[in-house]
Amino acid sequence: MGAWGNGAFENDTACDWSSDLTDVGDLSFVEQTLSSAEDVDDDELDPDLASEAIAACEVVARLQGRAGRAGSHLAELDRWVRTQPAKPSPALIRLATNVLDRVVANRSELSVLWQDTSAWLSSVQDLRKRVAG
Repeated sequence: MGAWGNGAFENDTACDWSSDLTDVGDLSFVEQTLSSAEDVDDDELDPDLASEAIAACEVVARLQGRAGRAGSHLAELDRWVRTQPAKPSPALIRLATNVLDRVVANRSELSVLWQDTSAWLSSVQDLRKRVAG
């Protein structure tokens, strides 16, 4: 995973996922990503799936009007968000917060990769607050 920052879309995996999302066109892709991250065993939550799940959670936050970082590389995603007719369901919001809790757990490979960077943990905690409302 090539990363240039600690934000949800500041890595290659999340940017590729975002491109797939805008191609698919509906919220089912977000739900599928989050369900996949929730369903795997702890030792199978690899950094790529965790990064995709964080990106999906950022989409959930954006759909509620609680966007995080902005940037030109997010313009297509933001256009997609504006075209969505429905807000995330309470069940999807719960799923997203549960997945974020799992991603920051000590057993998460992604958490281990970022363990020396408190800014990453702060970024994910901020995202959780924006998702939960």
